[in-house]
Amino acid sequence: MTFPDDSQEIVGFSLICPECGIANPDDAENCLVCDRDLTNIVLFLEDDFFDLEITKNCLIEYRKTFWGTSRTGKVIKYPLSEITNIEFGTPITRFKFDFNGDRHVLPLREENMDSLKTILPKIMD
Repeated sequence: MTFPDDSQEIVGFSLICPECGIANPDDAENCLVCDRDLTNIVLFLEDDFFDLEITKNCLIEYRKTFWGTSRTGKVIKYPLSEITNIEFGTPITRFKFDFNGDRHVLPLREENMDSLKTILPKIMD
């Protein structure tokens, strides 16, 4: 015996909205809750002290509280065209770059560092 639903594909909900944190279907163009445009997001990483959103033009850092349980409301935008001297630290996973004459260092989980290493060079060229 088969059921009509047996042949349907399961929709993945791995596209996280950087604005509200809700998981959306992988092919969504807008967030289901806040209606934010999701089409320009290249990568979104949730880490311990911040969340990072990477678009085609910008790296956006959403700061979290010390315990990493919620966001502070502080958002820092780094246009990719103004980021220079990028380094990926090893064995300690630190993403380092220069922006507006200052050196910025962001500690990342290893899996997030691997994702960033893969994606960032492709969109920076």
